[in-house]
Amino acid sequence: MLAGRDAIVSADAYIGASAIARALDLGADIVVTGRVADPALALGPLLHVFGWAEDDWDRLAAGTLAGHLLECGAQVSGGYFADPGVKDVPDLADVGFPIAEIDRDGGIVISKPEGTGGRIDRFTVIEQMLYEIHDPAAYLTPDVVMDITAARVDEIGRDRVRVSGVRGKPRPDTLKATVCFEAGWLAEAEISYAGPNAAGRARLAADVVRQRLARRAPGLGVRVDAIGIASVFNDTAGATLDAVFDGSAPPDVRLRFAAQSTDRAALDLLLDEVEGLYCAGPAGGGGVRRHLTARLSSASCLVERAHTRPAARLFDVYATEAAQ
Repeated sequence: MLAGRDAIVSADAYIGASAIARALDLGADIVVTGRVADPALALGPLLHVFGWAEDDWDRLAAGTLAGHLLECGAQVSGGYFADPGVKDVPDLADVGFPIAEIDRDGGIVISKPEGTGGRIDRFTVIEQMLYEIHDPAAYLTPDVVMDITAARVDEIGRDRVRVSGVRGKPRPDTLKATVCFEAGWLAEAEISYAGPNAAGRARLAADVVRQRLARRAPGLGVRVDAIGIASVFNDTAGATLDAVFDGSAPPDVRLRFAAQSTDRAALDLLLDEVEGLYCAGPAGGGGVRRHLTARLSSASCLVERAHTRPAARLFDVYATEAAQ
């Protein structure tokens, strides 16, 4: 998968909760981790407090589910869930962050502080429970394979939900790793057109840049978006953008030009051409911004656990400060 890549920047395996628990056992007040699975941030303290065995699969699965419900913060209490008129969330501006109460047997209650906005009910909890779950019967983590197919979600009070019935299976033999490598640069430039015939002038600007780059940087794929009009569902060929311009007359248009390549000189040409629209393009262009940033790409793979050695080191911050 990474054959021929000679510019690897990092390779990080997702480790589990045991090293976090070990750090807490050593007396740490704050644990700073490297790459860990999100649910491990909750499971680690549970291993420390309750002393769960590392093969107590059902309890490990319960702790993992608690961490999974908490991992996106206010998402389980109405953030991101909100969709006006479809899934209304009261007082989202003051949304409360969730609280998970977990008992020694793995019972979970999700709530939020009184007097805060948002909502916690079966709908928000189930939506978050299914977040990034590819197989509900086998959610793979470094600590356990979680099975939520028989889970129960019960409202036990206002903004209080009990979750039970999660099951665990032995953890995978391998760990997921993310490998990041250099992948050239990303160039972005923007310009605005406003007033009468804004769409016509913006469309002409897009055509001008494309035609000039076809001569100066052939082969460079440039994407042109009209932000707020045709951007998320646009395409590099520009067919979506053309269709929108054909059928609308917006009062203003913000064009975004973007391309990625390992040829930095070609990307510089794109940025120059967009800035050149000021005086060598349609009337009334303004507000040009341009950026060229190094780009990383990533790939995922599996590694044997034997290649990782999670460890915990304890630092006495107060002693260090006194020594200074």
